[in-house]
Amino acid sequence: MSLKSKIVYNTAIQFGGRFLTSFVGFLTTLILARYLGAQNYGVYTKIYTLAAFFYLFIDFGLNAVYVRKHKDNLAKLGEIFVLRTVFFVISLMIIGLFLFLTQNLIFTPTQAIWALLFTPTILLFGYYTTLNIVFQLRLRYDLSVLAAVVGGVVGLALLLATIRLGLIYAIFSVVFGYLITVMLSFFFVSRISGLKYGALFQYSRGALLKMVHESLPLGVMLFLNTMYSRADVFVLSAIKGDSAVGVYQLAYKFFEFPLSFAAFFANSIFPHYIKIYEVNPARFWQVFKKATLYLVLVSFLFTLGAFLLAPLLGLIKSDYAASAKPLQILSLSYPIFFLTSALSWLVFVIKKEKHLVWIYGLSFLINVVGNILWVPHVGYFASSWLTVLGEVLVLVCLIKIVKI
Repeated sequence: MSLKSKIVYNTAIQFGGRFLTSFVGFLTTLILARYLGAQNYGVYTKIYTLAAFFYLFIDFGLNAVYVRKHKDNLAKLGEIFVLRTVFFVISLMIIGLFLFLTQNLIFTPTQAIWALLFTPTILLFGYYTTLNIVFQLRLRYDLSVLAAVVGGVVGLALLLATIRLGLIYAIFSVVFGYLITVMLSFFFVSRISGLKYGALFQYSRGALLKMVHESLPLGVMLFLNTMYSRADVFVLSAIKGDSAVGVYQLAYKFFEFPLSFAAFFANSIFPHYIKIYEVNPARFWQVFKKATLYLVLVSFLFTLGAFLLAPLLGLIKSDYAASAKPLQILSLSYPIFFLTSALSWLVFVIKKEKHLVWIYGLSFLINVVGNILWVPHVGYFASSWLTVLGEVLVLVCLIKIVKI
């Protein structure tokens, strides 16, 4: 199979899987949004968003560093499992401190307990991401997708059976779905690589510290990227209330689905980027430019689709008719997000990833300050436009870095 065919196949597998898991997620969102209404759906969104901040913290760019450093050698995989376990403990400490300092400003005491019950998804996400190293190197994303789909379906089935009992049961159903995904992923990994459970936590202290040092720029960038793109949830909650969060986040939920296409494309092509760049830099630039062009062209289709379908959000429940406009505004940034995704990985390939920290740090500060200043006046429309403008800033900075 040619390089182009492999990239297309693995991207299609991931995106097809994303479609299936997102369809399951759509049904979950539909059930929650329709049953809970904008107010309580906003509460669930806050809980999910708090955990989501730490999904990319626990990711920390470790997969990319591992692939670049160890290629297809899986002997050191235990180091990643240990690091992600440590990062989970750190995440719990930060979440606990955040809940203590904010008190009733964002989460009520009951909501804070629910948020803590949702935190195991952070660790499970980290383990699933680690196992994806094997799927990536063995080019078996179909198995990764299968595990995610099965876990999502199990979680959805549990949600359907318990949703009328309260929001806490929705939380347990999501956690259980993640658990099934991780267990099934490890089963598949053991079959295609021979990796045993006992090897998952073998490590040396020196190797762990070195891995953290090498992944630090990318890890901080990923965390700041999430912070700057999702901090608006807490600003909206504190200033406009949970109903505004529910309306805006339903729009954002649909907006972020196509963004995964760029991420899956990067997952498929990144190992090939590394190999080609080391052997033939001229060939690398040819492949990169062509791949990025195709990626950006696809993004325009998503923008068009979002504009046409956004008015249908009101069919879920009348509360969400107002979600159409924010989705249309957000969809204007698809070409920008797809291009910044490609350039971010380019910066990593050419080993200039340290610049990503200040780029996303600056974007985070601007986004938070902008939301605090403008949300009181124009609500979630401010959050929508600031997401677009923030990504424009990131793109300009990345273009400058690549040209250095």
